[in-house]
Amino acid sequence: MGPSRLRIIPFYTGDESLEAALANSKSLRLLWLEILINESIPWEAYLDRPEVNVAYEKACAWHSQFKTMIEGHAGKRSLPSRKSEVDMREYRILLEALNFVASRP
Repeated sequence: MGPSRLRIIPFYTGDESLEAALANSKSLRLLWLEILINESIPWEAYLDRPEVNVAYEKACAWHSQFKTMIEGHAGKRSLPSRKSEVDMREYRILLEALNFVASRP
């Protein structure tokens, strides 16, 4: 796995690379947001990693539920549609991440 440019995780945890993020439990809890917003990383190439696969599925579920809002703030994103439930207790962190991304050039 080569170096990857993360957009959100470095600001929350300080982890600058995907490898570092995968080794940090705090970063792992944010990985679904990174996948949801950061399309510069080919996430499908990492789906053999269970932690990435779980976060990817979660990102797909959130994207399916809030596609218009996410794409309005973070740009067009192509994630597969999932009919999975999302945990609305995490809605606030989604909004915080979208506001963060929208405020950055």
